[in-house]
Amino acid sequence: MSTRPVLGIGVVGFGWMGQAHSRSAARIASLFPERSFDTALIVCGDNVAERREQAVSGVGFREAVEDWRAVVDHPDVDVVYVTAPNMMHEEIAIAAAEAGKAVFCEKPVGGTPDQTVRIEAAARRAGVITGVGYNYRWAPLVQHAKALIDSGRLGEITNYRGRFFSMYGADPMGLLSWRFLVDEAGYGVSSDILSHAVDLAHMLIGPITEVSGTRETFIRDRPLPKAGGTHYDRGQPGDPTGAVTNEDYAAAMVRFANGARGTFESSRAIIGPESQMAFDVYGTKGALRWNLETMNEMQVF
Repeated sequence: MSTRPVLGIGVVGFGWMGQAHSRSAARIASLFPERSFDTALIVCGDNVAERREQAVSGVGFREAVEDWRAVVDHPDVDVVYVTAPNMMHEEIAIAAAEAGKAVFCEKPVGGTPDQTVRIEAAARRAGVITGVGYNYRWAPLVQHAKALIDSGRLGEITNYRGRFFSMYGADPMGLLSWRFLVDEAGYGVSSDILSHAVDLAHMLIGPITEVSGTRETFIRDRPLPKAGGTHYDRGQPGDPTGAVTNEDYAAAMVRFANGARGTFESSRAIIGPESQMAFDVYGTKGALRWNLETMNEMQVF
């Protein structure tokens, strides 16, 4: 019998991302045999009955509840995963921090910048451990790119180009899920996938001090979803529709604190790329290029 301490996990939101994190947490024991702790899937919160049943019978949570507060307040929960729609993050994450729980919050931390600032302040006041789902930082070649830049191999960095193109919203018959609604998701592609490209720029190049941007919505109406429908599901011509209220496309020109210039571009409604999250870094002595779609390859010049 193990004598390692047990880390109790609670998850709020059992949609696509909540399920991904829950299944990963269930595999910690097999993936990390050298770990100094054990984990237990304590409780999952979701407002859809079928997903609650799946959390227990399919993934192994001890229980599932409709009210997310029961996750935050559960005495056996040590860390709360916040994987609910973006505009719910603030209330859940702050409540979890104030309850003394460690908080892992999916990106974007808040649905708006102001929400993100308030969540960060609450976590600092509470002194809890936090994490955000910017997972691409840990791709082996992204780590290698960071090492090359820091070593001076590329010289002084002058230009950065970051982009994230995906076609998950390119189908006009894709349902009007919460991701397309500003009241539930906050910003659109800016928060959903462009934020990954910005995060890597912060890691690789440094802070951004100036921004000039543009955004656009190309598909302005989508079929209304039925219960439990996601943006991966399709409607049919003639179905009732509703208005898309956040952006499909965003781009920006930026200046970094070290003087480098950069550009960012992202679209969820572009045809072709499935998940083209890529960057180019240019310096006075060399350059490099990486694309998630061929994540084990990097060009160095």
